[in-house]
Amino acid sequence: MKGFLKFISSLAALFAAAVGALLVVDRVLNKNRIKGDYLECDTPEEEK
Repeated sequence: MKGFLKFISSLAALFAAAVGALLVVDRVLNKNRIKGDYLECDTPEEEK
């Protein structure tokens, strides 16, 4: 039983490390992204 719990806890630790690494990579790659709403464009919308 202890071996099984050790295996499950190691899987959980690996999963948490992978998610943390993905979050760090996402923060670094999207450091300069636009925060908030979309930018307003000067082009007029298409008339129907």
